Amino acid sequence: MLVTLVAMLCNGQLCMEKVVTNSEMSGITMTSCAVSAQIGIADWMSKGPYHEWRLQSYKCVAGTYVPKTHA
Repeated sequence: MLVTLVAMLCNGQLCMEKVVTNSEMSGITMTSCAVSAQIGIADWMSKGPYHEWRLQSYKCVAGTYVPKTHA
């Protein structure tokens, strides 16, 4: 089963969803996503362009996920 880890990031009033990884890219399972998602997101944020953004929330989604933009 394909699993997608999605983070909701905010920078002031702007919030957006970003796909952090999925099981095709990293081999995550729903269980490993639920257990270690915060560690993976922290590492992903520190190494990418979103290191100054705030993590609002995250979710582990079964299947492919298309991120939504929130204001």
